[in-house]
Amino acid sequence: MNSAFIAIEGPIGVGKSALIDALEKEYGKQVLHSFREELEPNPFLERFYDDKKKYAFQTQIAFMLSRYKQFEALQKSLRQPDMFAESKLYVSDFIFEKNDIFAELTIEDEQEWRLYQKMRDILLESSKKIINPNFVVYLRAGEETLYRRVQSRLRQTEQLKLKDSDGDKGITKDYLNKLTVLYDRYFFHYKASPVLIIDVNNVDFVHGSSPVSSIISSIRKAVDEPIMQNTYLSWNN
Repeated sequence: MNSAFIAIEGPIGVGKSALIDALEKEYGKQVLHSFREELEPNPFLERFYDDKKKYAFQTQIAFMLSRYKQFEALQKSLRQPDMFAESKLYVSDFIFEKNDIFAELTIEDEQEWRLYQKMRDILLESSKKIINPNFVVYLRAGEETLYRRVQSRLRQTEQLKLKDSDGDKGITKDYLNKLTVLYDRYFFHYKASPVLIIDVNNVDFVHGSSPVSSIISSIRKAVDEPIMQNTYLSWNN
């Protein structure tokens, strides 16, 4: 196996963490080193829920700075001289640029959107040479699948209440629909690295077997034989 750095991306509920867990079982933690996103508490989030238009900019700036802090820590780790001395696989469950998806979804004011973009560009320009993933694994699913999975997960943790209404603080199908459209547009046209696009509408990472094994095999192949262009994979029932 060649050493590689890959990023796994996709909207909430799509199965990023479960896929990393499956990859850790496949490769073993001696070979695979994972970087998992842990955002700091956002001081504007509650106010954003009460008045989304007024607090969207502040909320997304806070999220962007938190992601940038983790992005810098990830880049610092990847720049270590011995990081790629042995054959290892480095996997992150986020890329810094994906914050743009949520910012575009929530920031309505044109001047605030332009200011957000300027601040993002300044942060990226201030970074040292960026190590991009060898490829990005983009897990995609429709809003019905995502809503069902998020609902199930939150029902288990009992941390949030989901309602299908625009005024609720929960995650609605309408929100997920808009989010999936933006994710598709973003990663179908992503240029920094090739993208392995995997349709996971019919894949259960927790209880499934055959499709998950096929996905792991596809990622293994992409690591050993680097992909040079976007590749799309799908499994049917």
